[in-house]
Amino acid sequence: MALALGLLATRPAIAQQSATPHGQAEPAPSSTIVTTAPNQVGVSRQVYFDYDLAEAKERSKRVRNGLIATSAVFGVGVILGAAGWSQCEVIQRFNQSDDLFCNRAGDVLVPLGGTFLAFGAIGMITTGIMLGVRNKQKRDIERDMRRRYYGTRFHWDVEAGRFVF
Repeated sequence: MALALGLLATRPAIAQQSATPHGQAEPAPSSTIVTTAPNQVGVSRQVYFDYDLAEAKERSKRVRNGLIATSAVFGVGVILGAAGWSQCEVIQRFNQSDDLFCNRAGDVLVPLGGTFLAFGAIGMITTGIMLGVRNKQKRDIERDMRRRYYGTRFHWDVEAGRFVF
């Protein structure tokens, strides 16, 4: 950085000026630092509310889709488990524990359906909680937008003794 500033300071004056088609010399570029940051003084808070609300709606939509997907996994688990359970028999013995005998389809479908059922239930509980939190955040943003809108309407200011916007 210091080397670049040193090179700018030692340039010849002829290189700093260029001729226009009419023979006039253009002024040399200034050595001030130019920033490209946008001017944020005039940016309305409404723009931020709109952006926050759009972002909150998108997050809520993603979590809702997750809840639908985990509900589908839970349903598939119930169907697979029920289909596998139908391939099994319970044999009751006198003075002993009951035994469960399944054919090959039952041996595969019961654990597979149980796994889907368990993970689907965990996913539904988790995404249900997340959906509630996301919707609360969305409602808070909407409430803040309403407060801002109704707080700036035309009304009588008692302290100032005049109408204000």
